[in-house]
Amino acid sequence: MVESYLEEIGDEESVQNSFIFTYLNQGLRKLAHLAYQQKDSDALYISSDDYHIFTIGGSAITNMYAPLRILDPQGRDMQKRVSFADTRGWWREAANTNIHIKGYALATNPLPPGNHILQYLAYPAPVASLNSAVQFPDAGSMGLCYYVAGLIMESRPSAKDLVNHYYSLADGYWEIVALANTMGRGVSSGGPVPSIADAKYFMSRKA
Repeated sequence: MVESYLEEIGDEESVQNSFIFTYLNQGLRKLAHLAYQQKDSDALYISSDDYHIFTIGGSAITNMYAPLRILDPQGRDMQKRVSFADTRGWWREAANTNIHIKGYALATNPLPPGNHILQYLAYPAPVASLNSAVQFPDAGSMGLCYYVAGLIMESRPSAKDLVNHYYSLADGYWEIVALANTMGRGVSSGGPVPSIADAKYFMSRKA
């Protein structure tokens, strides 16, 4: 889609690709919530109130976009505190802080000690080569292409119309991506069933 502009980036395909990967990875980071890459941490034994560092593959988690839930030793959701000062459950103040848990020392209804698992949304893995997997729902792959094309064209001051054009095309796919993530959860024992509303939505899309 932007091939005619890539020669200014570099004469060789490998050089052009390296810049495309940079833009693609930026796009994936910005669309992390829509990409919805769910991960489970390693089991972490917790028995005391404190900040706790969850790991994956033995190393501290560094790719977390957002925590989803913490599973207690019985596999149940640990409640999230409504504020840091609350007395029972987990709390995370910001993206640059560890998760803080309180409630193991309570006299009444203390949290059960044992192995805990953090389920979280991860930033999509960086694309580093033509063989790298692109961690984004297949249903929205064309939207991602349009979005990255818009990012590339943003670096050209004279291409405002093309930037708006590509972003407008990309906007038509975000509901499709959200639907793909919803359907991926499984909506009934019989599987996802298309509805009249779904049919009307897709009939209204011309891209």
